[in-house]
Amino acid sequence: MTDKDLPVGISELLRKQDQQAEILDLHTKLISQTNERLQVLTDVSIKEFEWQHKQAEIQEAFNEKFLSALERQQIFNERFLDKLDEISNKL
Repeated sequence: MTDKDLPVGISELLRKQDQQAEILDLHTKLISQTNERLQVLTDVSIKEFEWQHKQAEIQEAFNEKFLSALERQQIFNERFLDKLDEISNKL
């Protein structure tokens, strides 16, 4: 290797290093953007989960009230039929 080849070799190595640095910078930006998007999706997923959980609680409360009303209706119906039976037996 001659003295003239050494600066050319160093220059070529530095050029390749700059290219690799640019590529690394681009990858870093892409990873950062992807991370930001994932964070947004995570935040949305958490809010969606909380919303669904709240909806499930509301549905459960409604179901309990509905079943309670059905039970009361069933008791009323049974008493009503018992009274009708009593009336029909008296006739």
